[in-house]
Amino acid sequence: MGVRVEQEREFFDEHYRRLLSYPDHALVSDLAAFRRFLDDPGHPFYERRRLYAAALARLLEEPVAGLKVLDYGCGPGDWGVMLATLGATVTLLDLSPAAVELGLRRARANGVADRVRGVACDASNLNCFADGEFDLIFAAAALHHTLKYPNTLQELARVLRVCGRLVLAETYGNNPLLNLARRLRARWSREPAEQGEEILFGDREVVQLRRHFRIVEVQPLNLLAMAKRLFRGRFDNPAVRAALRMLEKADNVLLRALPWLRRYCGEVVIVAVK
Repeated sequence: MGVRVEQEREFFDEHYRRLLSYPDHALVSDLAAFRRFLDDPGHPFYERRRLYAAALARLLEEPVAGLKVLDYGCGPGDWGVMLATLGATVTLLDLSPAAVELGLRRARANGVADRVRGVACDASNLNCFADGEFDLIFAAAALHHTLKYPNTLQELARVLRVCGRLVLAETYGNNPLLNLARRLRARWSREPAEQGEEILFGDREVVQLRRHFRIVEVQPLNLLAMAKRLFRGRFDNPAVRAALRMLEKADNVLLRALPWLRRYCGEVVIVAVK
């Protein structure tokens, strides 16, 4: 039996309510801060720095100033607020009202409250948004939480304007060995079921995306380097960082020589154009 929406909402509300006590200086989310986070072994971004750096590059390959952006499954609102500091008008969407509250507070701390609004609802019903309302939709490690809802991808396509872009930064679920390792790690670490990490984005979802978007680009990342999950919480150790860099370099060589292995990577950036 799956986790109920109410359970999931309560779980994330509890998590984000704790973050509401952070001082304003801890909520800085402009582009310069993002780039610092990617290089900071003590920041949560560091583990996913290759994924997030790739997603950031795809987001910024076209100007975002003046665009209407949906930060889908916004979590703490850092990505959406960062895009607002670059001139976008942003809607933060999340199941958790506490997450939306945190995102709006982050917007105030970054001086962009006038360009950011928040909506707390689940992804089963996006009727509060008009057809083609957004120019750009971004989801960071969020879509796998909402794939359990019917018509998730159809709704994303509906609220995106023609020629608009959907940019996803996700786990990639085609590798049975990695999937087993994920399940074992979740069990050993007693990861709460409400985190929804048992749902993964894979080839089946890419096929579904192609039914709703005329262009779908898939950029897999990290094969051997997915061993980083074993290093979680220890990236401040120089030896750990050196080992991770070595695995990343090995991936570069291996995936260049054997490109068919890319579908077995553990993370992916997807850019879809309607």
